[in-house]
Amino acid sequence: MQSGSGVSPDSSEAGILPAYEIEAEINPALLSSDDKWILLRLNTAIAEVSTALEEYRFSDATATLYRFFWSEYCDWYIEASKAVLQGSDEKRKTNTLAVIDFVLGHTLRLFHPFMPFITEELWHGMGFNTDLPDNQGGRSIMFAPWPKPLDEDELAHFGILPEDEKTANDKYEAVNLGRGLKSTFNINKRVRFVLKPASELPAHEIEVLRILLNAEPLEVDPAFQPKKGTPVALTPLGELFLPLDGLIDVEAETTRVGKEIAKVQSELEKVRAKLADTNFTAKVPQKVLDDHTQREADWSAQLAKLKTMLEALG
Repeated sequence: MQSGSGVSPDSSEAGILPAYEIEAEINPALLSSDDKWILLRLNTAIAEVSTALEEYRFSDATATLYRFFWSEYCDWYIEASKAVLQGSDEKRKTNTLAVIDFVLGHTLRLFHPFMPFITEELWHGMGFNTDLPDNQGGRSIMFAPWPKPLDEDELAHFGILPEDEKTANDKYEAVNLGRGLKSTFNINKRVRFVLKPASELPAHEIEVLRILLNAEPLEVDPAFQPKKGTPVALTPLGELFLPLDGLIDVEAETTRVGKEIAKVQSELEKVRAKLADTNFTAKVPQKVLDDHTQREADWSAQLAKLKTMLEALG
């Protein structure tokens, strides 16, 4: 099928990673939840960019491209794809590379109105022009068909359903929450996570989680019984625990957190005193009053977080 149809990459999009043999078409049976997610996100990006350009909202178009390419494609999809690309299943590797190839070919066309010289160079350098007729992108990306979202028949062909997006989003939310646990305790290395799953997870999904969490290891244990105070995140996939044994100096961290709590409590008392002072609240502009109300909420949230940390430290 033609690469401009939005269905599958053709030989013109086969030179992205020459270490692998790219298939002519994406095999629907081998698509992972991450593959389906990025194809749905590409669909959304194509629709949003096309509409924004038609309405001369150029800043909205570039914002969509930035979100899609840097956040959704690079930060999430490429990282998640390592579970396949570092594995031993050659057919799945080939299929994942076909998806990568397909998405890149469409993304270059979306970027072309904003970066014509760069996209032209990449179009030729990556081999997207190979074997294409001159008037369809063989001579220049300028003549390549503008991307179109997958229609209902194409989505059905790939077996992509609306809930596929939620499946991947739940996984990525779990990863964000797990990363948040590490950040809370200033941990910047591979650590052991334990997932107490809400339901059974396929081995591939567990491996994607492990890679995205930078976990070593990621244990999946429905019967896990954590020590009292073990940090936990309640995720869509179940409870994600971060055992702290051997990761931090508990005594030093307890002292540090205790000092932070004292500081936050002091700031919270100050802002609450102002909000309780009728002379202050009656005289200041509403914006100032709103700022102080927001500060109270922020300090309260930080205090709760610090107390949770202190509890986790035992």
